[in-house]
Amino acid sequence: MAEWVIIVDDDVLNLKTAGHILSRNQMRVTALKSGPSLLEYIKEKGMPGLILLDIKMPDMDGFETYVKLREFEEENGLPKTPVAFLTADENKENEKRVFELGADDYISKPFEAEVLVHRVRNILERHPETNHFEAGLSINKTGLSDRVVVVDDDSANLKVAERILSRNNMNVTTLSSGRELLEHIASNEIPDIILLDIKMPDMDGFETLKNLREREKELGIPDSIPVIFLTADESDASETTGLKLGAMDFIRKPFVPEVLTIRVRHTIDLVCLQRELAAEVEKKSQEKESLFIHVVQSLADAIDAKDTYTKGHSGRVAAYAREIAKRYGYSEKQQNDIYMMGLLHDIGKIGVPDNIINKPSKLTDEEFEEIKKHPLKGAHILENISEMPALLKGARWHHERIDGRGYPDGLKGSEIPEEARIIAVADSYDAMSSKRSYRKPLTQSYVRSEIEKGMGTQFDPVFAKIMLEIIDEDTEYRLREI
Repeated sequence: MAEWVIIVDDDVLNLKTAGHILSRNQMRVTALKSGPSLLEYIKEKGMPGLILLDIKMPDMDGFETYVKLREFEEENGLPKTPVAFLTADENKENEKRVFELGADDYISKPFEAEVLVHRVRNILERHPETNHFEAGLSINKTGLSDRVVVVDDDSANLKVAERILSRNNMNVTTLSSGRELLEHIASNEIPDIILLDIKMPDMDGFETLKNLREREKELGIPDSIPVIFLTADESDASETTGLKLGAMDFIRKPFVPEVLTIRVRHTIDLVCLQRELAAEVEKKSQEKESLFIHVVQSLADAIDAKDTYTKGHSGRVAAYAREIAKRYGYSEKQQNDIYMMGLLHDIGKIGVPDNIINKPSKLTDEEFEEIKKHPLKGAHILENISEMPALLKGARWHHERIDGRGYPDGLKGSEIPEEARIIAVADSYDAMSSKRSYRKPLTQSYVRSEIEKGMGTQFDPVFAKIMLEIIDEDTEYRLREI
């Protein structure tokens, strides 16, 4: 669902401009021309996710409208709707009053598209209770002071910022250059936020931010440290450049104490909320994946139960395939994927008659041709799982051979997907090390010799070699059906 934003401005051009920018960014926009029209509108239509409210309007200005809006909410037991003021006036007293009233932001006109969208999204993300995020998340505050690093070549600015933020229970470190910041990040606790001056000698703020992101990668810092630029420059181009580089916000100098404090606090809270949301999404994804694996394991058990002589075969093949993949250098995610492919490699046997699968004597040519259909049947079943299209690789191609004499497609060498080449080795190993109706498990030495003999013809030599290493380490021959 698109976020709903109401814009209130007596200038039709401003309404059209802001409406066009936000609508193009998947937001639902309502444009109103006055404070009284806003108050009437919300009584009938309800509250939006955000109100953008111009300060200078005839009859009822933005500040008076804001006060009446809060009175209406209180009278009706409604939560406070986020409000950002709009103004073409760079008056510091107005900005101070905006934050003293409890508004969420102060956006300058004329609008710069990227800046407007960025600030609006920041406000919406800070207020999940009025938007469409999952309920129950709280800002991750532990009672510890927020760690703030301020970087500016002007010592007076550093002292002012430190005094303001320290008085508001923040732990402040001051540095005088970009190079000092990069050294500090490498050898100290990671800060919650960095305030970074743009105009500095040797390395300006933009260059410093680029180098900071590289340093974070080198140090393995998982989350980018939020950065707010400090500037006395009123240039919209500077703000656009900073936001493109990944800055969270801009704060004008000289500092207005209330504005500095609130912007820093809002940014820290927003980042905490974003990280909590990301952690929650990751948790839900893991829960979903775990459930999927359980379902797949149950399905694999059902496949194995169809064959009297291959109990646990799919699980063992999956485990051997994952171990080969791990030793080959697959990531944990890739290992989990190939494990699931291994579990389902024989799913096509569901479509093979039981009397053929469980026949205790030698199969006829016709019966063997029926068995050979199971890879295509398995691929047909798994191609319906659109969330994991690669899942069918093991089912379709685990009977292909490196020399091209396998089935169903007669692929050879690297034409066979890598995962299928791994599963083919694991599948053959388990087939030889398991009981069959006509024989006991083959000896480990014989199994080893068959794997070695098939290198380069039946098996990919790289994965066969890894399987041989696993066999040689299994001195008590535990890797087999017991």
